[in-house]
Amino acid sequence: MKRKYRYQAIVAALTMLIIGQATAENHAGATTLTLAGAYYHFAPSRHLENTAMPNVALAYNFTDRWAIEGDIGSLNTNQKPSMGGRGVHGFLYTVDGIYRCFIHRPFEPYLIAGVGLLAMKPSGLNSTHQGNINAGIGTQVFFSKSFALRGEVRDLYMTSGAGKNDYMINFGVSFLLENLIKK
Repeated sequence: MKRKYRYQAIVAALTMLIIGQATAENHAGATTLTLAGAYYHFAPSRHLENTAMPNVALAYNFTDRWAIEGDIGSLNTNQKPSMGGRGVHGFLYTVDGIYRCFIHRPFEPYLIAGVGLLAMKPSGLNSTHQGNINAGIGTQVFFSKSFALRGEVRDLYMTSGAGKNDYMINFGVSFLLENLIKK
């Protein structure tokens, strides 16, 4: 099975599984799974083609306003032709705090900020790992108590090297799950 179709089959299976277990909108103790796709824009000094980035995030809500989220995204791009055009594969890992500014159903705008790691490996070369500090804004739009669309814009500032300020525009589907930690 081709990689593209395997990814789509996994997303469809997870979606079917999760819809049956979803419960209520953002509240204390709720866990949220988000399946998303981003447009990742590399800083010009990287000499990399901008690319799509599938990603998955898992969040835990401490209150109806505060949450912590871990996100993993997969990057597959190429160096610009002037730099040799080699393929580059990598992952973006982030751990972020989320603050929901106000809760006005069906919209829940939020601020997001945290730290992360961008791990890239150009074909035939050693991998590089760059830490980042990221921040952004977004919103969830609820269509039911357990299903929301999510959109956000994030700036990712790499802590090593000058001129490495990337950004991403991310859209996804969020599913709120039953409380995983029993009290």
